[in-house]
Amino acid sequence: MNYLVLARKYRPQQFGEMSGQQHVVRTLSNALKTGQLAHAFLFTGPRGVGKTTTARLVAKALNCEKGPTADPCGVCTPCVEIAEGRAVDVVEIDAASNNGVDNVRDIVEAVKYRPARDRYKVFVVDEVHMLSTGAFNALLKTLEEPPEHVKFVLATTDVHKVPETILSRCQRFDFRRLTLQQIADQLAKVAEAEGMRLSPAALALVARQAEGGMRDALSLLDQVRAAAGDTPDEAAVAEALGAVDAAAVSRICGALVRRDGGAMLVELEALHARGLEMKRVAEEIVRHLRNVVVAKLVPSAPMDLPDGELAEIRAQGAAVDAAQLTRLFDLAQRAVVDVKLAEQPRYALEVALLAGVFLAPGAQVSELVARLEALARGAPPPPRAGPAPLPPPPAAGSAGGAAPRELASFGTPGCAAGSEPAAWRPLPGPVTAPAEAPTPAATAPASPAAASAAYGSDAERWRAAVDEVEKVSPVAAPMLKQAALRGIRDGEVAIVMPTDFLAKSVERRRAEVEEVLARFLGGPARLAISVGAVPADAPQAAPDARAPAPPPASIAAAEAAERQARSASVREAARNHPNIREAARILEGGIEKIEEL
Repeated sequence: MNYLVLARKYRPQQFGEMSGQQHVVRTLSNALKTGQLAHAFLFTGPRGVGKTTTARLVAKALNCEKGPTADPCGVCTPCVEIAEGRAVDVVEIDAASNNGVDNVRDIVEAVKYRPARDRYKVFVVDEVHMLSTGAFNALLKTLEEPPEHVKFVLATTDVHKVPETILSRCQRFDFRRLTLQQIADQLAKVAEAEGMRLSPAALALVARQAEGGMRDALSLLDQVRAAAGDTPDEAAVAEALGAVDAAAVSRICGALVRRDGGAMLVELEALHARGLEMKRVAEEIVRHLRNVVVAKLVPSAPMDLPDGELAEIRAQGAAVDAAQLTRLFDLAQRAVVDVKLAEQPRYALEVALLAGVFLAPGAQVSELVARLEALARGAPPPPRAGPAPLPPPPAAGSAGGAAPRELASFGTPGCAAGSEPAAWRPLPGPVTAPAEAPTPAATAPASPAAASAAYGSDAERWRAAVDEVEKVSPVAAPMLKQAALRGIRDGEVAIVMPTDFLAKSVERRRAEVEEVLARFLGGPARLAISVGAVPADAPQAAPDARAPAPPPASIAAAEAAERQARSASVREAARNHPNIREAARILEGGIEKIEEL
C-alpha cells in the first residue's frame, strides 16, 4: 500500500500556491519575467516554510519547455521530473552528510559540463551551513563566477553559520514563519480535499502546534487523521497531538480572572491526567494571559488568533481591570520558571495560580491618588472605576471561594469597620519615630578635662573620643569604629582590632589618634592595639548578675543596631498610624512595603 503523505502530496507546484512568502515569490517572478535572474541564491528561514520547494520551483521555471517563465506549465517532461526529484540536470545535495572538500570538488567538476538535456544545470545545496570551512573555501570561486548554464540555490536554517564570503556572492531571501491564520486556511483547503471535517478551533490547534511551519502542520494533520479519523473534535485533536487544549487553557484563565479556584483546579487535574507536561501548560497560560492583556490595553492591536478564541479573550479582558491583569501575567510568568525547577511541577503550578486567585484586587495609581485626594478634602471617595464587579464568592466550604478582603477590620475610633470615616484627619507632620535619647556622641563635653565626668562608662567615653578623632582624621575613625574597647586605665586605651590589616592601618596613624585622645581625655594617652575576634552584634545584657558579661562589640555594630531599631520604630509608627490604616481599609488594599525617606 503506497501512501503519499500530505506534506508531499500538497507541495506547491506553482509560485502562486506558496503561502506566506509573497515577498520571495514577487521578487523571483519579476526577475524571471525580466530575465534578470541571479546566478546564486541563498534561502534562509525556519524549517518547513518552503525553502526547498521554492528551489524546485526556480528549477522548473528555468527549465520548463515554455520557459524561462514565472508560470511553469507543470506537465512537460522537465517539470514532471523536477517535481518528482529525478531530473538529471537538477542536483539536490544534502550538505549535512556531504560536507567535505571532496564533495564540493565533485560539484566544481560537474559545473564544467553542460546540461544533459535541460536549459540550466541547477545545484540545490540543502543545509549549506553544515559544510566545513575547507568546503566553503573550495566553493568560493565557482560560486562567484559559474558558467552561464549553472545556477546555485543554497538553503539553510542557520544563516549566521554561513561565512560572509559566501553570503556576499548570493542573492539572499529570508523566508518567514507562517501566521496561524495562513496555516489554518491552508489546512482547511487540504482537509476539504481529503474529505476531512475539522472545526476552526481544531484547525487552529494544529496550526499552533506547527509553530509557523507548513510542512509540520501537514504532518500533524496526517497524525490526527490516523489517530482520530476524518471527523475529529478539538479534544480528540489535542489528545492525538499531545497538545494543550486551547479551550482548557481559556477555561483556566477564565477561572483565574473570576477568582474561582475550584474550577481552575479541576481543569489542571484533567490536563495532568492526560499526561501533559505542566511546564507546557504554564507556557500556554502565559501566552493566553498575554493576549488578554493586549486585548485589554490595545484593543486595535492585530492578534493571530481565530475569531472564536479572540472573542473569548476580549470578554475575559473586559471582566477585570488592567492593573490586575498585568499582576496575573507577572505571576504566571514567574510560575513557568518555578514549575521548570520544581520536583512536583503540578503542585508548583497549582499553588502559583491559587496565589493569583486570592491576589488582592489591584487598582491604577491615578485612581488611588484620586481617592486619597477626595479623602483629604473630607469628601466621599469616588466609586472604583473599571470592569463589572466580580461574582459573589461561593458559600463557605465550596472549592472556589473568593479571596477574603484584606484589612477589612481596619477602622478609626468612632468609625465602624466597613463604613466611610466622618472626616479625614490631617497628618500632624512627617511620620517619625518617638523621640529618642541623644547618643553619647551628640553630647560631647565642653572641655577635654570634663570627659571623665561627662560620660558614665568607658564605652561612652570611647565612642565620644572616636567622634572627636573623626573630625581630625576621617580615615582613621572608620577603622577605630571596627574595634572593640577592652578598657581605659591609667592613660592607656586598649582596643581589639578584627584583622591584622586594620591593626596595621591604625598603627600608621597612631600619632594623630593619640593626640586627639590626649586632648579629649585630659592627659597623656597611649593606644594599645591587639588583634582578635570582635562580636558582630551589639552585646545584650547578661541574664543575671552571676553570668559573665558579654564581650563588648564595636562602635560600628552598635550604630548598626541603633539604625535598625530606629528604622523599625519608624516603620511601625507608619504602619499603625490611624490615617494610614483607614486609607488601606477604604482602598481595599494592604500595606505591602514601607520605604523610609
